[in-house]
Amino acid sequence: MDIKWLEDFVALSKSRNLFQAAEARNVTHPAFGRRIKALEEWAGVPLVERGHQVSTLNAAGRSVLAAAIDVLDILHETRETLQKPEQERARKITIASGKTLAHSVLPGLMAGVQRSLPAFQLKVITTTLNYGVDMLEDGEVDFLLCHAHEPLYAKIDNPNYRYRRVGADKLVAVSAPVAPGGRHPRHAVPKLASDPPVPFLAYADSMSLGRILHDKLRGLCEVPLLQTTYESDLADALHAMARQGFGLAWLPHTLVEPDLRNGSLVRADGARNDIHMEIRLYQSVGNAKPLAREVWSRIEAYAAK
Repeated sequence: MDIKWLEDFVALSKSRNLFQAAEARNVTHPAFGRRIKALEEWAGVPLVERGHQVSTLNAAGRSVLAAAIDVLDILHETRETLQKPEQERARKITIASGKTLAHSVLPGLMAGVQRSLPAFQLKVITTTLNYGVDMLEDGEVDFLLCHAHEPLYAKIDNPNYRYRRVGADKLVAVSAPVAPGGRHPRHAVPKLASDPPVPFLAYADSMSLGRILHDKLRGLCEVPLLQTTYESDLADALHAMARQGFGLAWLPHTLVEPDLRNGSLVRADGARNDIHMEIRLYQSVGNAKPLAREVWSRIEAYAAK
């Protein structure tokens, strides 16, 4: 495959004439024809219906044309990016974050950082904990924002990585009330084997919140009585279902605090059984990007408050 073949093919699709396309590409007609033929040999099927005056693309040719346009766009954008000054490319920070933290914690965290530094581009990749750790290990992101969880420590709590505690939260057992404005939960946390089964709104296994909850549940309730009726990788989705009375959920206090105040949700267990969590920002010690080091120094100042 030669990129010139694709560019020739796009030119032919526009002019629909081999002579005019060859002229637009500044090559001789025979050379242009050989390159179109080479593209057809690569594809393994004819791509052009050749007429005396007009050459049109067949169905296979139209498929190749769509792919050629996409490929050329990607290659041209990549070349432009690579030709930008290194300083301009370096003014970008990429953070992997859980979906909940991306809108509940990250905006406030980065607001102070960006105010104290020259302008830079911030890219956020919302992902699961495992993928976020892998991206940090592979150098694909500069930082990882996550809820602290034991299995995470074995992988990146070592001298190659550092973290700062940038916040705290807790998982609270909540339910819609039995009656509007009431204080009694429609779905209470089952404490005894004789309690009735409870519909349970569960986190997907890939979520750090789900892992934290799974590790703590056995000491808080009769787990076999939790009957999963809904599962999602988005805390907001569980929140919406809980508000509609679909089941019991353990949700971040930062997410449900307004609901607890206005009565649209009530506690389904005592506050002493809340599951407390740290929120941490991780960085690879080997990250040599100057901007990443600057951001980290601001994060340290933020965490010290």
